Amino acid sequence: MKSIEFKRIVLTLVALFVTVTSTSSVINAQSVKLLNTYPSDSTAFTQGLELNSCDELIIGTGLYGESKLGQLNLKNGEIELLDTLEDNFFGEGITHTPDALWQMTWRENTAFKRDLETYEIIDTANYEEEGWGIAYDFDRDIIWHSDGTDTLYKRDSHTFQKIGEINVIENALKVDKLNELEYAEGAIYANIWYDTTIVKIDPDSGEVLARYDVAPLLEEELTEEELEEIDSLNGIAHIEDNRFYITGKLYPYIFEVELVD
Repeated sequence: MKSIEFKRIVLTLVALFVTVTSTSSVINAQSVKLLNTYPSDSTAFTQGLELNSCDELIIGTGLYGESKLGQLNLKNGEIELLDTLEDNFFGEGITHTPDALWQMTWRENTAFKRDLETYEIIDTANYEEEGWGIAYDFDRDIIWHSDGTDTLYKRDSHTFQKIGEINVIENALKVDKLNELEYAEGAIYANIWYDTTIVKIDPDSGEVLARYDVAPLLEEELTEEELEEIDSLNGIAHIEDNRFYITGKLYPYIFEVELVD
C-alpha cells in the first residue's frame, strides 16, 4: 500500500510540474516588437513615464538632489524641465488622472499632486509604504501603487488614500519587485526591478496574464558600451492598443514597441 501511495504522490507531483512548466512556457512566449527608436537623455534616472492628454511624453526622474519632472522631446532627446524636487526627496513613479498629475517619492512617504497645465504642486498626500510605481486605472477611477513587493495598492485618485490591495501571483507563486506601472486595455503592466521583463496583470485576480522579455531588443539595439552604462528597465507609457513607449534608467533611447500576446 505504501508503495502504491508513493507512486500516486510521485505521479501527482510530475503532473503538477508538467502543468506549471507548460503554463510558464505559454506565459513566457509573448514577444516585444520594435516599431521605432527615439533619442533620450542618457543622464535621466527614469522612474516614471507618461503620455499626457496632448500626447506629450512626461518623464519623472529619481536620485536625491537630482529628482526632476520634465517633458521629453522625441526628436532630439532633450528634456524640458517642468519642476524639481527638493534635495531630500527621491522622485519615483508618476501618473495622470483626469484632474492632476501625481508624483511619488521613494522613502519620504509623500506624494505630490500637480496641476495638469502648470505642473505646480497643488496638494500633498502621505502614505506608509515605500513609493515605487503608480498608474491611473480609468476603468475604476483609482490609482495603483507598487512598493517593490508583490502587493499592488489601490488608492483614491483624488486624495491618494489607500482603499484596498491585491497580491500578484504567477503559477501560485508571488511575483515581487514590482516597479514602474502602467494601466492599459483593462490590464496593469509592470516593470520588474533589475529585470528586463514586463508583466501583464489581471487587476481583479492579481494573476500574471503575460510576460514580455525586452532583453533581445536591448541586445540588438544597444552597443556593448551602452549596455554597460544603462541601469534597470523602468518606464512604460501606453500609446494605444498594444503600443507602448518603454525605456529605463540611464537609457539613451525611448523604444516604441508593440507587446504581442
